[in-house]
Amino acid sequence: MSDPSSSPKDIFKQVVQIGAVVRDLDRSIETLSGVFGIGPFSRIDDWPPARPDYQLYYYEEPGEFTARMAFVDLGQVELELIQPLEGKSIWSDFLEEHGEGIHHIRFNAPDHEPVIEYLAQHGIGVSQMGSGIRPGTFWVNFDTEEAVGFTIEIMKALPGTSGKTPKIVGGEVQA
Repeated sequence: MSDPSSSPKDIFKQVVQIGAVVRDLDRSIETLSGVFGIGPFSRIDDWPPARPDYQLYYYEEPGEFTARMAFVDLGQVELELIQPLEGKSIWSDFLEEHGEGIHHIRFNAPDHEPVIEYLAQHGIGVSQMGSGIRPGTFWVNFDTEEAVGFTIEIMKALPGTSGKTPKIVGGEVQA
């Protein structure tokens, strides 16, 4: 962390995102919007983005998986919906083992490496990670389901941003 007096565990004080894995993104959005009045959602129907610098890892091996995603602000917390499509991922694993449901909570960090090292010292490894939608960001999912009942995620957020997912318009990331 850039502040020598800070600890990697200091980042776990403010939730930025709650993520849920769903089988049918359209159905979930329709219900959340129509019944609960939640929205509008920002969608990504073809994830990951086609960028040469994009990296994905599934349990330390290069990952090849796709998904559809949607995001909406719920006050201070963002809701992310994830519909796994192809390939082995912790999202498809979750659907197979549990069905639909709350999958993770996410926190922001100025750098992900000190958090990875800190959690490794406590026996917590990385289950999945990759480049963020906004270039320069990076997300890490930790293998915490057995220990706490859900996945902990961190996002290396860029300075000057909220760390929430940028709006997507016509498949393009908005600043």
